[in-house]
Amino acid sequence: MPTKVRVFISSTMEDLANERQAVVEQVRGLGLEPVNAEGLLPNGETSWNLLADEIRTSHVFILILGDRYGWIPTTGYGAGQNKGVTHLEVDLARSLNIPILPFFKKLKYGSDASSDDAVRRDHFRTEIGDWSKGIFRAEFDWAIDLGQKVRTALLDVFQDTYLKQLVRKLEAGRSTITEPTSQPPLGFGSGPQRSPSSILFAGAGFSIAAGYPTASALAEILGQRLGLQSSGVEILSRHSFTDVAALAEAKLGRASIIRAIQELLDTPLPVTPTRAHLAAVQAFPIIITTNYDLLFERACKMLSINYAVYTPTSFRPNGQADVTIYKIDGSISDPDTLILTDADAYRAQITSAFWNPIASALQNCRLVIVGHSVRDPTSRRILNSRNRELPGVYVSPYLDELDAVLLHRYSLEGIKTDADTYMTAALSLSAHPLNLSS
Repeated sequence: MPTKVRVFISSTMEDLANERQAVVEQVRGLGLEPVNAEGLLPNGETSWNLLADEIRTSHVFILILGDRYGWIPTTGYGAGQNKGVTHLEVDLARSLNIPILPFFKKLKYGSDASSDDAVRRDHFRTEIGDWSKGIFRAEFDWAIDLGQKVRTALLDVFQDTYLKQLVRKLEAGRSTITEPTSQPPLGFGSGPQRSPSSILFAGAGFSIAAGYPTASALAEILGQRLGLQSSGVEILSRHSFTDVAALAEAKLGRASIIRAIQELLDTPLPVTPTRAHLAAVQAFPIIITTNYDLLFERACKMLSINYAVYTPTSFRPNGQADVTIYKIDGSISDPDTLILTDADAYRAQITSAFWNPIASALQNCRLVIVGHSVRDPTSRRILNSRNRELPGVYVSPYLDELDAVLLHRYSLEGIKTDADTYMTAALSLSAHPLNLSS
């Protein structure tokens, strides 16, 4: 069963290549899974059967209509229906009750309106946008404009909206949801295999891979609720999330931010611990994380591992836990612990009972950073607390020259891979879970 909302992107191909790529980037940027023909690999099926299978397992259908109607099959599936491939895709999505979000490119003044393709194009647009039987659509001029409008529309997947309920209803009709059992999946052993000399610092990459939205989605939703004219992406480029949260707290009240976070973490599809979560709680006795969610705790429960969770405002030492989870930004299980604004962060930083054990462990243990950019002040505090005489690792699927500067500054080795791959290898090499390149 998928944990990420799958977004199928439908349009004619050659004339809308830039628009399609803009949509793919925005869908992926929200932590959703884009499904586009360009990204599919051959599987032995016919082109239509491959596309149809992808549509059947998608949850949202993005329809982009431009200047062309598109190719009409004369053989194989669709032959004799006198409809283009995009039209056939829409018909299938409708038959499956997949929500369709249409976006029409504005036609230039004087555009062809008399050719057979243009007539079909206009009839198709009329069918989709018909007042009584069609769907409400948005219009766009440029690819960047389309990408932002699609992103804004898809934010509804994370809020208590009609679209979110449609996605849930659709998935519920496809599969039977069962509660996770305590049996270790994927062949993992349930016994402790942790390296006593290593600490994991886990960031948003763990949560996004599991199916949770990105932090930028929360900032954009808060921006919408604040009535800000500029988009959430532009806000993030000029202001930190803590700035946006401070404004939301002042104008809307703290409860409104908590509700937004709860809506985002109450995802349309059930989210379960990934291979990386399951491996992490077996390989590391200490986990430091900025994530609000409960996936590390759920991984411990699934594997019957005794664990303790601490936040800066709820620190009660328990020396009997096999895994200690330090949630430096708080936990959604106790909304009062969430670190949202700079004022919250300042209060959290002076809680010596919480930070002293972390600083002590960082002096004696190697640090493994996975799924975190370590650009914020709290993360830099952790890096500055570590013993640089000990080896450290920074794991990311993306490493560039700017990352190299950071790695050199903090004496870290960069490993270019994803969290699942690294953590699974770390578990299998529990005696020395750091340097996977050797």
